[in-house]
Amino acid sequence: MNVSLLIKNGLILDPVSNREYQADISIVAGDIAAIAPSLEPVAGQAVMDATGLWIAPGLIDMHTHLRDFGQSDCEDIATGTLAAAAGGYTCVLAMANTDPPIDSSAMLSLLLRRIEEKAHVEVMPVACVTRGAEGRDLVNMVELADLGAEAFSDDGLPVSNMAVLSRALEYAKLARRVIISHAEDKDLSAGAAIHECLVGTNLGLPGIPYSAETSAIAREIEIVRQTGGRLHFAHVSAATSVALIRAAKSSGLPITADTTPHHICLTVDDITSFNTSFKMNPPLRTAEDQAALIAGLADGTIDAIATDHAPHTALDKQKPFAEAPFGIIGLETAFAVTVERLVKQAHMSRLSFISLFTSRPAGILDLPQPVIEVGEPANLVVLDPEHKWKYDASKGLSKSSNSPFTGKQLTGKAMLTFCAGETAYKDENLIAARMRSGALASSNQ
Repeated sequence: MNVSLLIKNGLILDPVSNREYQADISIVAGDIAAIAPSLEPVAGQAVMDATGLWIAPGLIDMHTHLRDFGQSDCEDIATGTLAAAAGGYTCVLAMANTDPPIDSSAMLSLLLRRIEEKAHVEVMPVACVTRGAEGRDLVNMVELADLGAEAFSDDGLPVSNMAVLSRALEYAKLARRVIISHAEDKDLSAGAAIHECLVGTNLGLPGIPYSAETSAIAREIEIVRQTGGRLHFAHVSAATSVALIRAAKSSGLPITADTTPHHICLTVDDITSFNTSFKMNPPLRTAEDQAALIAGLADGTIDAIATDHAPHTALDKQKPFAEAPFGIIGLETAFAVTVERLVKQAHMSRLSFISLFTSRPAGILDLPQPVIEVGEPANLVVLDPEHKWKYDASKGLSKSSNSPFTGKQLTGKAMLTFCAGETAYKDENLIAARMRSGALASSNQ
């Protein structure tokens, strides 16, 4: 059902126009009908007081694992996109390393049908770079791009053969798409589970050295220099990686990068036990690395924040630390943990912060810029930057609960998410306290 709602007194954050301003927004039949101070409701329109709240374009996640197919016990398109909506996301990029992987027109067509049937927000599919994500034979990039693949990635595995990556970047140019790199030297990281440091030694866990990431990034930058193809580095974790990317950008190479909420909010020193919700790849690094990541976000070296939402079953995550799979969930907590770290600790402005989730990911992917304008469908999120809540992953909307933030007191929450003019998510308790009149139509939950 298309929403009809007057949102009063919110702070509108619009990175595309580089403006933040106080105004009312009238949404009628799912479209933004008016933006101005002191608007009056139209007949039958519900009214919500948004004093103290932020209104932003719907967030975009560049790195979401929706699993489905052979891993639907971890997550599926329906539950993953509900979790996304609860985090304020109206668009997610679905990574290709499903079971079976998205490496053919048949698999991409099947995924697109499931998205059409089950998704609660917009889902843009990623296709593999190579058949079976095995790093050898390229997929038909032009065909898959025409069918609907928004980007290409073997995420979870690197494309270790630089000749293959070189050809892939050339074909990606023809397909007018970006390749998303999981930059890792698997020989250097083989059998390891945690950042290589004293914490791992004390826990008796084998370590992943910096060079597993940094050497791969350095090599891949040179392939970009050779081909001119667009390459995006996912989940950057190390200070040296930031320096390499900064230098590459300074020389004019078409390189972009993201980092994750957990890498800018946690360090390896937070791992004090064998809790596998702290096991991810790349691993949590040091405070010095974290400071470099934050500086990179602030100066534009790192272009976006992406969750790398990676659901796993409780059974898998209950394995010994060295044997448990890498990855954590993150869609429902991304805003809360990052706004606390980046905005409230004065590393960047509200507008710059919101751009990391909206206009900048859109630019990387060549998507239409997310705007808040009269006549546009409502693709909005209403955020409460001050709401305090205790996160319980087991009560979230994802099928999985493998989060290092579970049990933590968080500040900041998405209250309402509108996608294509419909209510994708609403926090019933928070909304009820702010409704002046009328009732908001039920969400897609």
